[in-house]
Amino acid sequence: MLDFNNFKKILMELGGDISSKKFLLAVSGGADSMVLASLFKIGDLKFEIAHINYHFRDEDSNLDKKIVEDFCKKNDIKFHLKDISEEEKSKMKSLQNWAREVRYDFFFNLLVKENLDFIVTAHHLNDELETFIINLSRGSGIKGLSGIPKNENRILRPLLSFSKSEIYAFAEENKIDFREDKSNQKDDYLRNKIRNQIVPKMEEVFPNFLEKFGESLGYLDTVNRFFQEEIQKTFDEIFVEGNESEFTLNKTILLKKHKTIIIEIIRKLGFTGIEIEKIMSAENGKFFRSSTHEITIKRKEIFCKKRN
Repeated sequence: MLDFNNFKKILMELGGDISSKKFLLAVSGGADSMVLASLFKIGDLKFEIAHINYHFRDEDSNLDKKIVEDFCKKNDIKFHLKDISEEEKSKMKSLQNWAREVRYDFFFNLLVKENLDFIVTAHHLNDELETFIINLSRGSGIKGLSGIPKNENRILRPLLSFSKSEIYAFAEENKIDFREDKSNQKDDYLRNKIRNQIVPKMEEVFPNFLEKFGESLGYLDTVNRFFQEEIQKTFDEIFVEGNESEFTLNKTILLKKHKTIIIEIIRKLGFTGIEIEKIMSAENGKFFRSSTHEITIKRKEIFCKKRN
């Protein structure tokens, strides 16, 4: 159940001594982020709020901004706004990737400028499920199936254990104002299709599906952390020489490892699917290129070069 005590316990696990930390909350105006901001306010924590107005939904975008700004004024919280110009939008290629890049550039710049400790986002358990299904459909390894990181690169996500329905219930009980993004009801994007079509069917067939999914995800996360430690041990063992840009791996030792370890090592070089199988059986002199690396197969070694 989402209440302040449960939330505080998780936040302390992620952020340590939270009373001495300063946070930057990413707040859109939706139920998730407005509940997040209210929880920080209830706890009398030190935080500022960042909001991005993409101006994609005309007046609705301005109303989203207003509800966040009004919350900040009412509670004497420092408010940071990024208004996206038409010129910035003209540089957009992939909407979601571009929006994410703009978002985190803004947040990390504020982190430095305002001397803050962490960025906090309002991702929740339903987001976890949607991401799991997307990654499952793309053939992701165990890392991609083990959930959204709760603490990564100074980004905290303390609501990941709570469902959307728990967030709505908390908002109703505490009379928290928020705005619904009507575009979420449209099936224009893969994530929206999963949210609106697939997840309701799963919950119809298995009424406690989300709760059990959360338990399974916790187990997968534990397995993944152990697995990543083993992968790092193997990488350290097979590393011959070099630096981050160019390095050589011991092919002979690598190919003696369990196939799963071999696959994950090669996956870290940007290769997927059938490419990994080809690399594992490649002859001396063969060359391969991924989105991140170029590798050349030698008789006993693999020469790797990071692409610009």
